[in-house]
Parts: sequence; structure tokens; C-alpha cells
Amino acid sequence: MSSKVLNLRLAVLPVVAAMAIAVAGCGSSSSSSSASSSSTAGGSSSSASTAKLPATINVTAVEDMSGPVAYVGKSVITGLQLAEKQINSSGLLHGSKIVMTVKDTGSQVSTATTQFASALTSNSVAVFGPLLSGEALAVAPLAERAKTVDIAIESQTDGLLNIGPYIYRATASQLRFDNLEPEYIAPKLTNKTVRILYDSETSALQEAAQQMAAKFKALGVKVLSVAGVPGTTTDFSSIATKLEAGNPGAIGLLLIGTANPAAITAVRNTGYKGLLFGNEAATNGSLKPAGSLANGFIYSVDYNPGLTFPSAVAFTKLFEANYPGQTPDGYDATGYDAMNEFAHAIALSGSATRAGVQAGMQKLIASGGLNGAIGPEKFTGVGNRDLSVAGTLVEWENGKETVIKVGNPNLTSQP
Repeated sequence: MSSKVLNLRLAVLPVVAAMAIAVAGCGSSSSSSSASSSSTAGGSSSSASTAKLPATINVTAVEDMSGPVAYVGKSVITGLQLAEKQINSSGLLHGSKIVMTVKDTGSQVSTATTQFASALTSNSVAVFGPLLSGEALAVAPLAERAKTVDIAIESQTDGLLNIGPYIYRATASQLRFDNLEPEYIAPKLTNKTVRILYDSETSALQEAAQQMAAKFKALGVKVLSVAGVPGTTTDFSSIATKLEAGNPGAIGLLLIGTANPAAITAVRNTGYKGLLFGNEAATNGSLKPAGSLANGFIYSVDYNPGLTFPSAVAFTKLFEANYPGQTPDGYDATGYDAMNEFAHAIALSGSATRAGVQAGMQKLIASGGLNGAIGPEKFTGVGNRDLSVAGTLVEWENGKETVIKVGNPNLTSQP
């Protein structure tokens, strides 16, 4: 892209009691919009002419509302709905309202495929895709054949975006910020050895395990083993004995849902005192069943309420105002940003058709990036249809995440 092309950024800005959204730039030629009553310095609206937008714009979210990752799906939907409410009251789409239909995959590939196919025969102009990698890989070809934008959420397998140009990922792959963990952990180890266990049924976690192992080796840490375990595993007692053999300096547990506290409890019950680390699936309070045994567990996430990026602070305040007593997590933030991508794609193209959403997503990519709930985000990867974020390293202590380190937002992958 020519250096003369304006580098615009989608920003989430507070406006009185609600919040409004605008694209920030330097003298953009886009026409003025009533989407917000304020904008970033020098900024203008992202909205193109929206005179022909229909009264309602339909979109479907095919998400995991039950099954092993239901805790993720429910938060994602909360974020999507929060953004839907905000956008519909902001004027971004000039009175046109987004109407979202939610379908539950039950974390089953066959169900996800059926529901996604049904969404493609409906009047939905785009689909928010399911969470698990297997589901996402199964439905993406359907979106390609239907020439319908599939905004994948939380599906982090590397092969997803290669399926075709209608597939976008609203979630930064953990592979882009997982290296924050070895970088932090390696210097702290007196015994420079590590073992890593991962969910063998989740390709993204296998990729993460291999990447972390390579990084540890590069930092002078000996990797004793990298082993997979079925995602259905519930008894980790014998596995824990093998993991703590030789008393490695650190043990990685890259697991999902209830497997995380179960594995932590089993490893600590062997008497192991070394450092434990994981991945972002440990967030959203999933470690609570392990009680104090989970204290000190380290993992990297894309969002934490402690982030100080202005757009992240704005999202956190908005969430807390709408859900008093609740703390937002990264899944809430991802859903929120995904809906904003969809809405701004329509505003940028001025068309609420499937072709209009695709054209708008391309315009959004050309704008340079997203200042969203997770902070500064860049479009990168295959076809510039992937997101990268700085990432945040956190430590779990007494039921709360504490930010240890925030990655560099100028990088698409942490070194």
C-alpha cells in the first residue's frame, strides 16, 4: 500500500453516557457522519453514504453456548450484544439497526456446520463463526462458496485464513503473543528445564506448545518433553507424576476449560513447587476450582481490565456501566471488537449486502488497523485478514489476574 494512503484507525470513544465510534485519521476524504459527537484529534467518520441502508441489518452468530467452551461463547455473545446495543444507539448506520441471531453449536462440529449452512440461506449478510478450531475449519469453506464474510472468533489455527478471502479473524492468535511467557520465565529459572503438556485435540494449542518449546530452547532452556493429552482427560494424576519427574524448572499446561484447574491440582499434589504456566484459555476465572494451588500460574491474554490503552479503558468503563458488578474478560472484548468490525465495514462501504460487507472489510483493512477493546490492533497475516495485538502477560493470584507485562503494540508478533 502506498505511503500516501492515509493510515486510519477505528477508535472507540466515550460520548456522554453512551459511547460512539469513529475512524481516526488525518484529513480523511470520507464524508462526514453523525455516528458520533466527538472524534479523535484530526479525525473524521468512517461512514460512507448510507442512504440506502435497510431498516434492519441481519447477522448471525454461530457460537459455542454450551459444551466445554461455553464459558467462552457466553462472554463472546455478551461482547457482541454490548456492541450491537451501542452501535444501534450511536447513529453510525444512520438509523439502521443491527439484528443479531444467536445459534448454539454445543461445541459440536456437525451442529456448527448445520447451523452455519442455515445462516447462509437466511437474510444474514455475514456470520460470526464458531470458537473451536475444528468447527471453524469446517464452516469456512461454506462461507467461501456463498461469498459471505465469516468473522471467526477465538479460532486460532494457522490454516483457517488460507481457506479463502471471505474469512477474517477478529481474534489475535495467541501465537502472536505467547512468546511473552518464555521471555519472562526463562531468566527466572535456576533449573533451566521445562516440560509442556497440551490439548492434542486443539491444533492451536499444539502449535502454541511447539512455538513455546522453540522459544525456550532459543533462550537456553532444555525442553524435556512436549506431550499431548486428549481434551476429554479429567484425571491428571498419572500424567502429573510424569510431568514433575526430574523436577523441571517450569511446567506448561496448555489446556482448555476444566482441564486447567484439574491439571494444576494434580501437579501441585505431587509436591511440585516449580513454576506453572499456561495459555489464554486459563482466563475468565477458569482457574478458580484449583483454589490457592493455582496461585502463581502465569499465562498470556489479549485483554485484561488493567490495560491502559485509551480504547481499552473506554471499553472497560462501558462494560462495567452496562454490567455492574461484573469484570470484563478477553472474550467479551473480542466479541465487542468483532461487532464493531462488522458495523464499520457497512459504514465504510455504504452497503448492507454480503458484497458490501466484503468491500467494507477491505476498506477497514486499508484503514491501517483497529483501536478497540483490546487496544491497538493491526491487520496482518494471510491477505491482511488476521489481527495482531500487543498481548498481556498476567499472573493468577487469589482469584484475580495481575498484569505482569504488556507486549509491544508496534509488533505484529512478540519476539
